[in-house]
Formats: sequence, structure tokens, C-alpha cells
Amino acid sequence: MTSEGFKRHGSNSYVAEFAENEREILINLAEQIIELLAERVDHGHEDPLAAMVGITSHDAPPEDEVLHRLLPNAYQDQVDSAEFRRYTESTLRNKKQAHAMAMRMYLKSAKDGTVDLDHDSANAWLGAVNDIRLALGVRLNVQERTSDELELLAPDDPLRGVYIVYGWLGWLQEGLLAALMDES
Repeated sequence: MTSEGFKRHGSNSYVAEFAENEREILINLAEQIIELLAERVDHGHEDPLAAMVGITSHDAPPEDEVLHRLLPNAYQDQVDSAEFRRYTESTLRNKKQAHAMAMRMYLKSAKDGTVDLDHDSANAWLGAVNDIRLALGVRLNVQERTSDELELLAPDDPLRGVYIVYGWLGWLQEGLLAALMDES
């Protein structure tokens, strides 16, 4: 990866330059998150008011483990969790999709690979990068594997590339956070 990460540019601007291959990776990952979140749309809702305010008929967690990580249970108690999910999942899913769509839009419209974000866009990027890292973390099984184990993945292991991107995204996220917190 060749990017230098995000740097603060003025009082409300955060700039990063991405190589073409980096842009392609980020666009692809953002599109995967958008598509994954779309799989959970509640098409069977018959109450127009409930649909309008975002109440879904989904009361069980998603079966897909990545989607479950992105849309987790709020409570350990299944009844409370189901009720909370019905009232919040649609909004959460839409917000996560919007973040990933914003990331994709900025990357696709970047001139010479330069992405220039304002404060709100930078926060959307943080959300999108976080969601992508959560999804990759599930695939890498980071809850069960140590970073030492992941570092020792064989060069021909398909998860090695996933782990490299996971690490790069963590570095990118950390740099954007640092730029957002920079008071100068």
C-alpha cells in the first residue's frame, strides 16, 4: 500500500491520496458492505406507518455472521433484544449503507486519487472503514486468533491478503481519527 493516509488540511478538511489499486480495494469493500446490508431489507412489511418510521418485522438477529456483527443484539435477553431490533435495525442498516455509499462516491470521484473530506464526510468514512474492518475481522476470526497467529499465515493462504488489508484499514482509520482530533 502506498497511501500516506489522511492529513488535516485547514480547519475543516481532511485529505488523502490513494493509488489506483488502493481505491479499487476500498470501492470493492464498500460495495460489498452495501450489498450485504441490502440483503436484510424488510420487504414483507404490511404496515405503511411502521415502514415509514423504520419499524421492521425483523426481530431475530441475522443468520450471516458478518451481518450479525454489523447488526448485533443490543441486549442479552432475547425478548428485549428482539423488540429493540424491530425499532432500530432499519435505521442502523440505512446509516451503515449511507456511510459505505459516501465512501464509494468520494473514491469514484477522486481526481488523481485525492480524497478531500469535510468533518461530516470524515465521520462517515470512519463509520464505513469500521464496518469493513468488522466484516473482515469476522472472516479472519480475530476473536479467536491472536495477531501473532494471523501474522504467521502462509503467503499462499487467501486470508493473508485479507489480514494485510485489515491491518491497512486499521492504520487508515487511526490516521483519520488523529487528523480529526488535531487541534492545529
